[in-house]
Amino acid sequence: MASKTPPEEEPPIEISPEADAAMAELVKIFSDPNLPTKPRFRCGIEGPDEFDVMFESIMEEQFGDSEYKQWVRRLYRLGLISTIPSEWATSEEADG
Repeated sequence: MASKTPPEEEPPIEISPEADAAMAELVKIFSDPNLPTKPRFRCGIEGPDEFDVMFESIMEEQFGDSEYKQWVRRLYRLGLISTIPSEWATSEEADG
């Protein structure tokens, strides 16, 4: 009589403190009752598109570096998006 052994459980995924903090910020952003009911990310996992770059360049001329660009840089450093525009990269990211 062979005993059935339960399948091996996968070990829990290790999440870096930076990724955990980024996720907490996303939860905070999308929990804001002032946001539309169907929020959407402006940048996909491949990074900002040409419209994001154009929009941000206009905004930067008027108001300086945006929180959005800082957020995109942070997601890039965490490896959550694959590319950022070269003009958005800081010196550490450009040296990469």
